Order: sequence, then C-alpha cells, then structure tokens
Amino acid sequence: MPTVQVCLQWTAVVFNTFTLIIGSLAALAGVYELFYKLEEGSTDHLEVEKLLQFAIAGTLILAAIIGCFGAFLGSIKHLVFLLLLICAHIWKLAHYNETKLLDATEVFVMSIWMKELVHPGAMQRLQHTYECCGNKGSNDYKSLSMKVPKSCFHSKDGLIAVYPYVEGCMAAVKRAHLQLYRDERLVHAGLMGYEIVGIILTITLCCQLTNKMRRYNY
Repeated sequence: MPTVQVCLQWTAVVFNTFTLIIGSLAALAGVYELFYKLEEGSTDHLEVEKLLQFAIAGTLILAAIIGCFGAFLGSIKHLVFLLLLICAHIWKLAHYNETKLLDATEVFVMSIWMKELVHPGAMQRLQHTYECCGNKGSNDYKSLSMKVPKSCFHSKDGLIAVYPYVEGCMAAVKRAHLQLYRDERLVHAGLMGYEIVGIILTITLCCQLTNKMRRYNY
C-alpha cells in the first residue's frame, strides 16, 4: 500500500508535469500572439508585454523541471521560482489599466483607418477578422463617396451578404481587445493560485521527507 510520502511525491510529479505543459503552452501562445500583432500592426507596449510573458513561461518550465527532481530529492529550490512567478503575477495584476488599453486600441484603429483613406485595402484584415466595417460603420465609406469593400460583408461558400456589417471597427476591436485583456487577468490570477498550491505541496512533501530522515537517524 503506497505511503503518504510516495503519494505526495507522485502528486508533485503530476503537478510539475502540468506546470511544464502550462509553461510550454504559454510560450507558444506568446510566439503566436507576437506574430499576429506584428501582422496586425498593433505593437503598442509589445516588447515589455511579450518579454514578461516569455519570462513567466520560461520560469514555469524551469520550475517544473527542478520540481520533478526535487520531489524525490527533497529539494525546495524551485520554490524560489514559484515565489518569483507569484511576484510577477502580482506586478502584472497591479499594472492592469483598461483605460490605457482602450486609448492605445483607439489610436491603433484610427491609424489604420487613416491609411485606408490613402491606400484602400488597409482595413481589409481588420474588417474580416472582427466582422466590422469602417471606423464607426459602413457610412464612413458612403459619406466619402467610397465603395464599401467586400471585407465589410459576411461571406460563406462564395455567397456574400447583401448588407455590410453594422458595427464599426473601432467598437468591435475595442470590445475584443478588452475581453482578451480581462481574460488574461483571470489567467494570471488563476496561475497565482496554482503556484500557491505548488508551494504548499512542496513544503508538505519536504516536511514528510525531513520527518522520515529524523526517524532513520533515531
């Protein structure tokens, strides 16, 4: 029958395996988002945000690897990495600013709309991705005697809708970016709780191993 120590050790291994997976997924998500934003043209605060995300992902992976070995060796070195991660999450949560995000998004959408007026087609990717039309709506094109582009119409199996998207890209992009921003905040809060569980598990396992060593010494 497995002892408490063995159960704790394998629980720690499973926990750190999940941590490794989470760290790897976070790194892949960062790479995907980096290329997506570069293609989209939204690079505001990109360097700091991505560096922090890659740092967190790398620390998660390193903590997971060290934690797997520590589960059997009784090492608590990876607790330092978990504490650093918690500090990073706290810093990130403390610096969330929805107003700043919305202002940056507004500047971003407006800059693409201004490009559209000079070089028609600049809004195509944005309109197709967010299913929106113009800056505030399709009337933006009509009021300037411009043809409403195909990207403003929903299409499926070669069939194109009769009426363009009602919502303007300013509102659509703001809403989408804000939702992602809020989801990211929940992820950071969830990871912080996950890492606290990891710290408690590690301390419990180390106490168990320490007690066992004391019994052997007696």
